[in-house]
Amino acid sequence: MANNLPAHYFHAEAHALTGKLDLPFKEEIKKQAFVKLEGRLAALSEDEKAQRSYFSQHSKNYRLESIISYGAAHTQVSGHDSNKHRGASVTLATSVVEDLNVLNVVTADRVVAQISTTHFPDIYSPKVSFLGTHFENLRIARHKAEPFLNLAVAGEKLDGKALWLDKSTFLMKAIEGQYERLKRWLGGLGGADPSASASLANIYHKGDPNYDQLRLAAAAAREEDLRTGKGESRGITCSLVENVEIKDISVKTADGKAIQIPPPARSCGHVIHIPDFGTIFLAELTVNHNSFDLTMIRLELGCLADGSASIASCNVNGGSKPGGP
Repeated sequence: MANNLPAHYFHAEAHALTGKLDLPFKEEIKKQAFVKLEGRLAALSEDEKAQRSYFSQHSKNYRLESIISYGAAHTQVSGHDSNKHRGASVTLATSVVEDLNVLNVVTADRVVAQISTTHFPDIYSPKVSFLGTHFENLRIARHKAEPFLNLAVAGEKLDGKALWLDKSTFLMKAIEGQYERLKRWLGGLGGADPSASASLANIYHKGDPNYDQLRLAAAAAREEDLRTGKGESRGITCSLVENVEIKDISVKTADGKAIQIPPPARSCGHVIHIPDFGTIFLAELTVNHNSFDLTMIRLELGCLADGSASIASCNVNGGSKPGGP
């Protein structure tokens, strides 16, 4: 009986923080609270499965001078057979960062990235869920930032050999809308801040600011995955965040009148640009046919400090093949 079920290869990773600082000094930030699950579990005994199917890490009080710090971080990865669907395999990755502070500009009480996938027999691409992913009390220069997340951006279950990068999927339609909004925003931002425009264009479509190439890039990635059978294309980058509302701060003057202080930032979709600080990317998701890579806060710093950092990241991959372990 067991040989008729898929032999699933589990892969999941999670870490709290990684990056590179160029100024005011050079520093490589190694992956903090890093955990990884990898391998086939079907042939193992129950005791071995218990030891090799779940890993976690916990750390406290990380600080890189006064540039970036957090109070605590927790990561976990797990893989197991589904009790709900016969022959299906479930993989989970979670990264949590608490009491985050970046240069006293970006702060948050809690940032959570969480991905779970379910691989079904005879279906090429997994069902994916981002349930549990959220921000708590995210602030930009003390201004409260409210990200609106669409956790159902890839919520439908695909059938047969369908891929997430097929242009007909709900995911790809959502990505196209995000890219169109960024394209329009870049048109207005470029003249005001060319460095921000160049940074965004370099990240999305490898230096080509023409986002009309989205379908071509997705088609090329899909063909590469199908040709190699490995799903190792760079895929397509999008976000779980549809919009960010950054609120004014209300203060009273000496005569008792209330005035509103606007935030020192501009945003479009999941992207926030702060002059003299850099660019923030929220809940950034990279997808190919069987891999989901989520980073809750990615920073491209400039001026106060130069460098980059990724905060609260996790990746889920893996696949099955018929014929047992």
